[in-house]
Amino acid sequence: MKTDATEKLFNTDPFDYSLENQKTFLESFIENTAFHYDHHEFTHRFFDHEKFHPSLLKTEKDLAKTPGMMVHLYKEHEFVSVPKEDLVLTLTSSGTGGLKSCQFLNQQGLDNVKKLALKIHESLGMVDDYTYNYLCFTYDPAIANDLGTAFTDELLTNFTKKNEVYYAIQWNEKSGDFELNEQGVVETLKRFSESGLPTRILGFPALIFELIKKYELKLDLGPHSWLQTGGGWKGKADQEIPKLEFRKFIFETLGILPQNQRDLFGMVEHGIPYVDCAEGNMHIPNYARVFVRSPHTLELLPKGEKGLLHFLCSYNFSYPAPSLLTTDYGRLGTCSCPIGGDILILEGRAGVHKHKGCAIKALEMIKG
Repeated sequence: MKTDATEKLFNTDPFDYSLENQKTFLESFIENTAFHYDHHEFTHRFFDHEKFHPSLLKTEKDLAKTPGMMVHLYKEHEFVSVPKEDLVLTLTSSGTGGLKSCQFLNQQGLDNVKKLALKIHESLGMVDDYTYNYLCFTYDPAIANDLGTAFTDELLTNFTKKNEVYYAIQWNEKSGDFELNEQGVVETLKRFSESGLPTRILGFPALIFELIKKYELKLDLGPHSWLQTGGGWKGKADQEIPKLEFRKFIFETLGILPQNQRDLFGMVEHGIPYVDCAEGNMHIPNYARVFVRSPHTLELLPKGEKGLLHFLCSYNFSYPAPSLLTTDYGRLGTCSCPIGGDILILEGRAGVHKHKGCAIKALEMIKG
């Protein structure tokens, strides 16, 4: 398959929005959509039905004309654009009503997603030469190696040198299920605080918040420690506190500097991480495009207005999800930091069904 533009794209700075780099994304996206159009029957029929063809993409502005495939399609069907024997990894994510999306990666897609994630974190100042202890509030990837959150946390631990990695959600042979080892988390945090090495904590903000309060933790993990949250406050929306207040709480209880606390938004179907800058805003990298659409007409909404999020990406040629229309509400904004580009502001989930995802499953493990 021809992927010259895609290879070029992931050798560029994710937050360099030069006209040349924008053109590279356009060319990469054309490569990707053309491949899926030619190799995936449903994508071909869907684009034809919408009177769309990748050859219609001539300019940056044309990208908004790409029809989005609803995210629920990926929860109900297995979509693959390459022979299954070419696949090297399948990632799953639980979703609404227990339905699971599966993302299929061949070696090229896996290499691309690792590379783009590293470059995004590097560009945001989150990769350095320190050796870290890691506390991951997620499923042990040795057991849950196909779960998107476990894959993500394992990937993030590889961006630095590491001493010890502790996975808080562990498999219990007796119960035949995963369980949060609360006592183990508390003991691990205390041990890490006394180790002389900085700590990186990865996990669901509501889970971290509840455990700190429950065990009245008061530690100093040091100025080089980090917290990277993800998964939102699903199931605990009534306890959600503003991001700046949460940062202050973590600084006061764990000693992690506010600028070293970053949130991450991602979807297993999309694969691009949207990560906070030091100011606490998620800048959209040049590896993706995000549009906001009316939930009633799907018309493009202007910057600042709230609507359904529509994501474009081009890294995966094995999984036909270059254009994904989600059930998440959000809007686009700007940030005062020097990174530039639009920022993604999340505004919750559309619909009336309870989201039964990884975050809620984890929160249910906290003992009363």
